[in-house]
Amino acid sequence: MQQDALKLWLTQDVSQQRETMIRQIGAEVHAQAHAYTKEWIEPFRKLCLRIHAMQEAGHKRPIAYMHVSYLRSWLGQGKLMCSLEAYDDSWYLDREACIELHEAPWLYAHLETYRNAIEASRKSYGSEILPLETDRVWREDMAIAGHYVISLVRAAAPRIVELPEFQQLRRADIFRIRAGEYMDLSEDVWVEERRDKDAAAIRARLEQRDGSLNRYQDWRDLDLSGGNYESADLGYSHVTDANLSRSRLNKSICAGVDFSRSNMQGVDLSQSVLYDANFSHCDLQGANFWHTAGGQPLILEGQILGTFGVNFTHANLQGANLLFADLEGADFQGANLQGAKIILQDAAQFALSEEQKRQVIWMEEDETGQLAEVRP
Repeated sequence: MQQDALKLWLTQDVSQQRETMIRQIGAEVHAQAHAYTKEWIEPFRKLCLRIHAMQEAGHKRPIAYMHVSYLRSWLGQGKLMCSLEAYDDSWYLDREACIELHEAPWLYAHLETYRNAIEASRKSYGSEILPLETDRVWREDMAIAGHYVISLVRAAAPRIVELPEFQQLRRADIFRIRAGEYMDLSEDVWVEERRDKDAAAIRARLEQRDGSLNRYQDWRDLDLSGGNYESADLGYSHVTDANLSRSRLNKSICAGVDFSRSNMQGVDLSQSVLYDANFSHCDLQGANFWHTAGGQPLILEGQILGTFGVNFTHANLQGANLLFADLEGADFQGANLQGAKIILQDAAQFALSEEQKRQVIWMEEDETGQLAEVRP
């Protein structure tokens, strides 16, 4: 009976409260994205000053890693604390400690609300579920808060690396900012590869279409135009100021990719996954976004996609195909949508200005599946 009660509690009560927490944190992060991203600048600035002092004193080799960890050990003190550490290319074997701490009280408040909710639901089962189950589930689900730590550090990274305090540091040829568990699973949120990159070799690698992952790459300022990169997985790569014009990226994973300021005229992104992709200031004239996915946050196998939404600010989308694209919540501020095609029934998904609505060619699908232009 106890096992049945535990299973019911986990699959119904806990699952429902977990999803509620995810939705609430996601909504707050989306609304406060600028402020919460900015919170990470100062602790990184302090870390850079600490690194510089150590390097000047001869106690720190060129930096290869900055690592942000969310710390479960502080939960018992009623805090969500994160450590920021710097390592040379020996990573965890670097014994010259260099650390700053950063607290996220607003995020802990969500965890505490979640804990209270699942504890209240546990009590409704009487003595069939032990109190320790609440604590076990709560500590495991800190990884959800960790996801938002990772997302915010990733969003802050382009500003962090522009800090004068960062620029003065001696860095390894390949430098990474990583975020995740303390001395456990983590992922790249910024990669700086200062060695020369061979665009032709990268193009050939992508065109092999052998299922290889190409995530977290530093492919800035490269000419990758005219390539057939169908079904590529570029998740969370930096492809800024690049030339991808006339390239095929259909059916690709482009979640979190920063394409900002790139030439993407005529690019085919149909049926691709675009959650949190950044197309700000891109030339997307004639681009194909047919049936792309990048709308409201998606919870998939414990992963959360779409924390911030797709960014099209100040992009040129003249003549772009946005038919049947799931881009709810995308930011189109300052974008040129002259002649872009959107399904009229999807109009409510697109937060457009009155001028942009007049620029769009609105389409409607008839009973035979044919598309025709209509006036809203």
